[in-house]
Amino acid sequence: MRVIPALEHRAAPRTVEPTVGLPDALLDPAAFRQPPASVELRETQISWVFLTETTAYKIKKPVRLPFVDYSTLERRRTCCHAELELNRRFSPGHYREVVALVPRGHDGLAVASERDPRAVEYAVVMDRYDDSATLNAQLAAGRATEADLIAVGATVAGFHAASGVEVDADSSALVAVLDETLTTLRRVGCPMGRLAELARFCGAALAGFGPELTQRAKAGRVRDGHGDLRAEHILLGTDVQAIDGVEFDRALRVADVGYDLAFLIMDVARHDDDLARALLRGYRSAAGDPGSEGLVAFMCAVRALVRAKVDFLRAAQLEGAAADDRSARAHELLEVAERFAWRARLPRVVCVTGLAASGKSTLAEALAAAAGRSVLSSDRIRKLRAGLDPYERAAPSAYGDGESQAVYAELGQRAATAVQRDGGVVVDATFRRASDADAFAAASHVAAAAAWVVCEAPPQVLLERAKARERHGSVSDAGPTIVALELATYRGAFQAPASPVARLDTTRTTGALLADLACALDTRLQASAEAVVVHDRVRRTEA
Repeated sequence: MRVIPALEHRAAPRTVEPTVGLPDALLDPAAFRQPPASVELRETQISWVFLTETTAYKIKKPVRLPFVDYSTLERRRTCCHAELELNRRFSPGHYREVVALVPRGHDGLAVASERDPRAVEYAVVMDRYDDSATLNAQLAAGRATEADLIAVGATVAGFHAASGVEVDADSSALVAVLDETLTTLRRVGCPMGRLAELARFCGAALAGFGPELTQRAKAGRVRDGHGDLRAEHILLGTDVQAIDGVEFDRALRVADVGYDLAFLIMDVARHDDDLARALLRGYRSAAGDPGSEGLVAFMCAVRALVRAKVDFLRAAQLEGAAADDRSARAHELLEVAERFAWRARLPRVVCVTGLAASGKSTLAEALAAAAGRSVLSSDRIRKLRAGLDPYERAAPSAYGDGESQAVYAELGQRAATAVQRDGGVVVDATFRRASDADAFAAASHVAAAAAWVVCEAPPQVLLERAKARERHGSVSDAGPTIVALELATYRGAFQAPASPVARLDTTRTTGALLADLACALDTRLQASAEAVVVHDRVRRTEA
């Protein structure tokens, strides 16, 4: 496939002259070759789209903005042709032709051949699609299915496989996008505390995933893609199609295929995490390679930050309810970015452990909610195996060595299933005995890569918590007697089965614990890149 060259950025005039008659002139059905019964106008920041019963005419506004230059008629004509050719890759039957608009009467316009020398404007002609056929509409209506998203993922993988490879690619473009996005967010009203944590994560992720990004570029994973894969740009049907790819800036299209896909994953995840995972499965099933789970999550976080930036900027230009709506969506996108940041920094399995009443379950639930993961609890599995309600007390036999090993083996099996289905899981268990960890590891191929988080609190706090839950009921059967026994057994600090990434004092708020854990995991993520560098140096020395 021929690679579409970048548009040359020549100096544009200081003022941009509007096209006489637009947009009103094209609301007259007489402007069209076969006059329709009615004409509908839809407007974006950079275009007008005129809709008849069967056809759409897209006209680029004569504007010059920081991200697009449509300031001259010739540039708009060139961009019309670029849009036609680029988008035929993703939707071959949808894009028809480029036409001219010529003067008609005193102040009217008419559609004419592109070659007409009287042309005062140009338009891309497309088939009109049913709005309800977009993925965005199906998601909003709750009608999108996993099968739909698997098909979309497979189709996007096919698009990427057929796209041109960027030979001299690296991660510098992603670095530039992040730098500009974070700089803009600092000045448009983004909460500084949240932004500081997100900026720290992004720095750690760029370092941690840097070697993978470099290797992917060398392997041809940087392609001339779509650039704006949002749910509203996906048409469902017998053949999935994508529309409205970026034509005005090649730099926005050329990216790691995972980053191109990440826009759509992020957009779908705003509606339904399970459907977003189905989209990713569909992409992988069609031999698409978007990168590791962590890298994909990082790229989704970046996409969410970029969209939040756009909405913060747009909110500043609007007033009243419209401004409030945009601002609310920007804050929602920050939450999406934070959720994907957790997924990127977390290994596939996180085991939250510690003595009874140390706050394991509270932290595990909060961590799972932050990352959009499920929680597996040894207490709940134990009760399930005994045929009990979670809040019923189990007999002593449920805590014998043999049954405990069976509980931890099932915990390992369920963890492996959750990782395969969802990409990750949070495990809530004490792992009191070495045999517990052995049973868990033997049943789960993902246990070796687990990260361990130890919850701690002063002895008196543990005893008071145990007394309180004995009064009010709890999934855990460990009362004050068990806590006292554990305290006597572990005279020093509780020892996890492996070196923990963090030891957390759970007398503090859950929010503070999550903040400390995020910081520890970001440090771990950054250190992983440094370890790769050291390994490469040693390997080269030995060679």
